[in-house]
Amino acid sequence: MVTTIKDIFASAYENHQKNKLKIAKGLYEEVLKIDPNHFESIFLLGTLCAQSKSFEEARQLLYKATQINPNFADAHNNLGNVLKELQDNEKAMISYKKSIEVQPNFAPAHNNIGTLFLEMNERQKAISFFQKAVELQPNFIEALNNLGSVLEQSHPEKAIKYYEQAIQINPNYAETHYNFGNMLREIGEHQKAINSYEKAISLKSDHAKAYNNLLFTMLHSEKYNTNLYLSKTKNFRSSLQPVNDNLLLKYQFINKPQKLKIGFVSGDFRQHPVGYFLFDMLKHLKNKNLELIAYSNSSEKDDLSTKLKSCFANWYEISNQGDKEAINQIRKDGIHILIDLSGHSAKNRLPIFINKPAPIQVTWMGYLASTGVPEIDYIIGDPYVTPIENKNYYTEKILSMPNIWNCFSVPEFEVKINELPAIKNQYITFGCFNNLRKINDKVIILWSQILGKIPKSKIFLKNKSLDSEFIKKLIIDKFKKNKINPDSVILEGGSSRRKLLDTYNKVDIVLDPFPYSGGTTSFESTWMSTPTLTKKGLQFISKSTESINHNLGMSDWIANDENDYVLKAIKFSENIKQLSEIKKSLRNKALKSSLFDATLFAEQFKDAMWKIWNNFHEKN
Repeated sequence: MVTTIKDIFASAYENHQKNKLKIAKGLYEEVLKIDPNHFESIFLLGTLCAQSKSFEEARQLLYKATQINPNFADAHNNLGNVLKELQDNEKAMISYKKSIEVQPNFAPAHNNIGTLFLEMNERQKAISFFQKAVELQPNFIEALNNLGSVLEQSHPEKAIKYYEQAIQINPNYAETHYNFGNMLREIGEHQKAINSYEKAISLKSDHAKAYNNLLFTMLHSEKYNTNLYLSKTKNFRSSLQPVNDNLLLKYQFINKPQKLKIGFVSGDFRQHPVGYFLFDMLKHLKNKNLELIAYSNSSEKDDLSTKLKSCFANWYEISNQGDKEAINQIRKDGIHILIDLSGHSAKNRLPIFINKPAPIQVTWMGYLASTGVPEIDYIIGDPYVTPIENKNYYTEKILSMPNIWNCFSVPEFEVKINELPAIKNQYITFGCFNNLRKINDKVIILWSQILGKIPKSKIFLKNKSLDSEFIKKLIIDKFKKNKINPDSVILEGGSSRRKLLDTYNKVDIVLDPFPYSGGTTSFESTWMSTPTLTKKGLQFISKSTESINHNLGMSDWIANDENDYVLKAIKFSENIKQLSEIKKSLRNKALKSSLFDATLFAEQFKDAMWKIWNNFHEKN
């Protein structure tokens, strides 16, 4: 019996629909051996190759499809998708526009143009194309989801509407639940965000970003539970599959190196807290017996990324590399110790670490909790944030720095410290400049108690999320619910870093949130001579400010519990003379401490790296 092209194609299409991609690919190729210009097979094989992430092959096939049938909108659109994956956004835009030219009412192309404009940070153009896509196709889930995502910061109330609409149309679309979770997290609705992430994972078990954000959000929740958190990290790890080791280079290094090769993996080598912490230390490590290599998971560049780049012997951009390619580069470089600077935060590359591209792997700085990844050997802490009795909170071994787990870089610009604002105001201004996801309902209840007990006192919150009038109202309503007059709550949106630091001149006492305490903000407030009242915590995330205050010799600014937190806030607010003296002296005191001593920290860091290497070498 002779099998016709029609029969082979029908079988290929059937297998393609059943996601039997390997079989379908072979059958499409069989058709093309008989008829090299069989349009449907060329188009669908190109689409299949894109599904299989064989983008270069997909590009060639889909380009050919557009040449054979230039009036087929889907071919232009799919070619645009492939070109976007290949980082050729200019040509992708041409393909999408050609799709619309051929078929003006083709909603997917409008949506895709929107995503390109969003990547270009042209948000208004993105919104207009997403809206057009929804206008053309009201039940277009992807476009509704994109509208929600792009409107989160500027119009969160509209974003909520679009997310809810998308979920109503299709409650089984994981991306909407994921994005909705992101928004809920940013406005401090932790439990609702957790529920959204859990839903996304239930629909897509390998949704790594949903796992990452679930874990990160759990750390912010007032219901945080260490055992539950660690169990979720195990679920995350089980969702990842190592790259086939046969395809990877093996470790390449001598047993007793003159210099240790230290690799740093991060998407935050820029104007970001990680960048601020790293810069001064890296400058002092350049002349040590270490060779520093950066693996940057971001294409973003600014003045600080340029300065950071000069601190490394080599700098690799890995944001456009797959895991296998990045792993091979790390092994080719002969890295002795590989340091993760992201944990489960944005732009992490934890899948690289599960493949053990370096013999020793460490997590540090960007995520103040266990990664739960057993292939990561150490977490860097200090005697205060990671006391040895808390070792069961981590899957990693604790590598404790002698003084503090981190060292902050002094800002490269001067910001004058003014006199204590309470002297002029005749009332106490409390402040907190942390992001809103740290300010949960329990924190607001406690702060409201403080404001209620101290006459005329105010609280100053500053965060980029507060650019939104909708979010401002949410915060005001939460304080009103706790019987606090809105006039007692000062809300201010984002600003330049210089202005942010200067704003501490309007604050007498910083109130630390919990369970996730301030990190960068606590260092910055200290540099601006504004003391931070914190509360003892159980785990790393709750103890960062505690460590700062210990290193400053200000342990009296660490409350034992919630009741003590309120009592200390009252006590310190009543002693204007003491607060004034702190305002005059705290910066100088901090600069003489370990908090800003980059020379000391660099030396301690170098010693710590050699210590864990020598321990490894002795055992192997």
